[in-house]
Amino acid sequence: MDPRLLKPAAPTDPRTQVRQAHLMLTGKLPSFGNEAIKLVEAACAQKSAEALLYHAALAARGHGRAQNFDDAFRYVQEAAALGDTRAKGQLMALENKFDREAWLTPAALQQHHTAPRVFTVENFISKPVCNWLVKQARKNLQRATVQLAAKSGAAAVDNARSNSVAGSHPLQPDLVMQLVNQKIAATIGVPVAHHETTNILHYARGEQYIPHFDFFTEAEEAGFAHELRTIGQRICTFLIYLNDGYEGGETNFPRLDWRFKGKLGDALIFWNLSADGQRELLSLHAGLPVTKGEKWLLSKWVRQRPVPVA
Repeated sequence: MDPRLLKPAAPTDPRTQVRQAHLMLTGKLPSFGNEAIKLVEAACAQKSAEALLYHAALAARGHGRAQNFDDAFRYVQEAAALGDTRAKGQLMALENKFDREAWLTPAALQQHHTAPRVFTVENFISKPVCNWLVKQARKNLQRATVQLAAKSGAAAVDNARSNSVAGSHPLQPDLVMQLVNQKIAATIGVPVAHHETTNILHYARGEQYIPHFDFFTEAEEAGFAHELRTIGQRICTFLIYLNDGYEGGETNFPRLDWRFKGKLGDALIFWNLSADGQRELLSLHAGLPVTKGEKWLLSKWVRQRPVPVA
């Protein structure tokens, strides 16, 4: 037999095991059966905190294995017991407990408009959770970009948007972020599989995002044709205000003559498409300039169809 056709031996180093499992779970390497999960479990058995946090994310999301939040919380506890500072920080943000009802029950909505459907939620997430998300984002901020239809959806820096952003991955080994995503899904009734990656936005003084739509306009359809065929339009935008104490920075809807500035932990939800799938032209919105201090915001876009985990 040609030795090149033989399956390579599984790695034994925990970090390599997690890396290979991640490549399998994101479709970059072939996987057979539950091979990827076995690799993660093997790394966890070697007391790898990195593997335990990754396993927690898989358990919370139900990616490659059955969804189990109790297991997810236990894995983070095990990583914290090994001395991992990330795990300890996640437990502190969660106040050392997993409150199933708080995280998995839809939040109470207050409706402000019907076309587009616009809602707010008070105290959607707690101050410790907000502080944790901001702390993690500070390490990874980059200049925000916009997708350009003229370049087939390529992302580029544009003067329309001057703020910074810290991106994430759907399998981010952060149980706090995974639970926030689950709460968003429960509140809007759209599974996490339909969500784009979670972004944390930072606006310094003077920074803004000029009026824009979150859906793709008719003029942009050709430039985003493949994207629209596969995962569809952005049907909903979910924003969480992660701090307060700044001035300016309201989310403004000029065609509705309405603006909103949430307190720490509050959420703003607006639907970019109507219930029958039509673009909501009154959903034009802007992030107004911050005039004093800094603004932190969690931003989530939700699609019509599942978004591949890549």
